[in-house]
Amino acid sequence: MQSNHKINISSAAKLKRLCYVITSFPQISETFIVEEALSLYDFDVDFCIFALKEGNFDLVHPSAQALLDKNKIIYTEGVSKEQAINALIKLMIINPLKTLKTLIKAINHPLRWRYFQALPYAQQILKTKTDYIHAHFADDNLCYAAILSEWSGIPYGFTMHGYDLRDDPIGIKKLMRLANKANSIVTVSEFYKGVMVEKYGLNIGKIYVAYNGIRMELFKPNNHRSEADFIQLLNVGRLVPLKGQDILLEAVAKVIEKGHKVKLRIIGEGSSRIALENQIHKLKLNGVVELLGAKSQQEVQKYLAESDIFIMPSRKESFGITCIEAMAMQVAVIASDAEGLPEVVDHQETGLLFSSENINELVDAIILMIQNKQIRLEMGIKGRERVLNNFTRERVTNGLIEYFSQSVRN
Repeated sequence: MQSNHKINISSAAKLKRLCYVITSFPQISETFIVEEALSLYDFDVDFCIFALKEGNFDLVHPSAQALLDKNKIIYTEGVSKEQAINALIKLMIINPLKTLKTLIKAINHPLRWRYFQALPYAQQILKTKTDYIHAHFADDNLCYAAILSEWSGIPYGFTMHGYDLRDDPIGIKKLMRLANKANSIVTVSEFYKGVMVEKYGLNIGKIYVAYNGIRMELFKPNNHRSEADFIQLLNVGRLVPLKGQDILLEAVAKVIEKGHKVKLRIIGEGSSRIALENQIHKLKLNGVVELLGAKSQQEVQKYLAESDIFIMPSRKESFGITCIEAMAMQVAVIASDAEGLPEVVDHQETGLLFSSENINELVDAIILMIQNKQIRLEMGIKGRERVLNNFTRERVTNGLIEYFSQSVRN
């Protein structure tokens, strides 16, 4: 399942170096951005990452650590007046008319401090012959990317992932203005593509769908799961209302009431933890449900290998990368039909879908999987095949490079 966006690129126009703009680094919940960046090495594309602030170093994904080790992260906080002036002088020498025009705009802009803070980095990406600037999330990151583009003349684009489409952090009018100036627009599902066209009036032909991809070599199926006297369920996701763990707990309680033996592990951390702990106690699921907190990639893979069924009960979900990780491990998947998830899970082929927030449908899906081991095994096999055919990191990155290269050509 790939975007129908058609691109014809000459080899001379191929992307050689890009700059990402993100809010903070590292962030364990944004590993998909890190994996995208690292995969550029496989295509001989160099890059840097501008992070607007430092992230959380308590739990650092190995791929994020690799970027830190390679000195690919540049934190943009704390630019001095002297640094800004020196960069402005250098830009004046390189392109006086464009720099003067942007300077006049910056002086009269309500956020002129942001323009001047960006000056050293605009000068830096010109010096390193960066071809393209890309912001992940249509929020302050997009604003910063657009400012870098104004100073440098380098084309920019952005990816909308989910929260930015729902919450409009920079406002609809500003988003529309920046999107119309952008050279490329990416989102992570056909569902979100349709919402963007309807909500912002964007040209459907300009939006490229790039599904989140994974490196298949990291996900090796476990074909020898232990024969326990219960079914092991697993959920991975932030503990927030949107992820629907409360729905899953209600469903598990009903499954047990119907006489089935299950255990549930939930990996993740977030604002709903206390509420979920109280719910576990209220439903008498102590000893059945484990809230394991945030875990490393290796630990998540270990728990996937020990699981019979992976469940994603989200109320809203742009794509569901943990779903494809479970599918890659050949684990049977049950997911809600929220937003982009039907593009990941092929109902009754590679997994089961249930109507979002419909607890009874989720209960029925879990019981069907419990009672039919052969269905679980077959869906697991087909799920891995689906990931191999559609969601590998190599396939996704190749498409992105071709699309970004169109901006370089233009």
